[in-house]
Amino acid sequence: MQYEAIENTLSISRFSTYRNAVITTTGVNCNTTALSLYEWNANLSSSFLFPLHIYEVTLRNAISDAIASRYGSDWPTNHFFQNSLNYKNKKGLLSAIGSEYQGLGKVLPEIKLSWWEEMLTRRHDGRIWNNCMNDIFPNAHNLTVGQIRACLKNACFSIRKIRNRIAHHEPIFNQNSLQDIYPMIETTVAMRCDETKSWLSQIEEVSNILGNPVI
Repeated sequence: MQYEAIENTLSISRFSTYRNAVITTTGVNCNTTALSLYEWNANLSSSFLFPLHIYEVTLRNAISDAIASRYGSDWPTNHFFQNSLNYKNKKGLLSAIGSEYQGLGKVLPEIKLSWWEEMLTRRHDGRIWNNCMNDIFPNAHNLTVGQIRACLKNACFSIRKIRNRIAHHEPIFNQNSLQDIYPMIETTVAMRCDETKSWLSQIEEVSNILGNPVI
């Protein structure tokens, strides 16, 4: 195999991340292992897509239900809700709505994950979370509203960072939080619905790939 040609195609600077990781771990500059690590990273990134899909849809639907419990099913257009947001998040919501509101189902996919993460800040406890947290996340047993919200927010921050790296084809094998990401996804989904978590656990391939590292 022409490793040099592949490396030039991917770019030497890009491939150097994998080559240097192999050298650091094994003490040997090995083309075969470096390319295997690149393949492993790509396969792992691909395997994360389904859990990330289930996670993001689960989280945004849950938060949407929470907001709706206070502001109604068409909460994106509720001016009281809009005015409860800081400037950045209000702007993000209005951008997702666009020039004409076409219903909640059209707006939800347009809202960025970082926006949903912001809905898990303390400022929304009094308006939203204190009144509905246990209904929205019924399986978060023996935790306070603040603990549940903080757990969800911290997980969202870490998951979003990995998600963005995957979306931009960046390496994830060298991320310190890598081993924690799938458990965070699973925990969040389980807080919402045990059955959905069990289904996800039966299908996901992340754990198997992580269990068979190249280096």
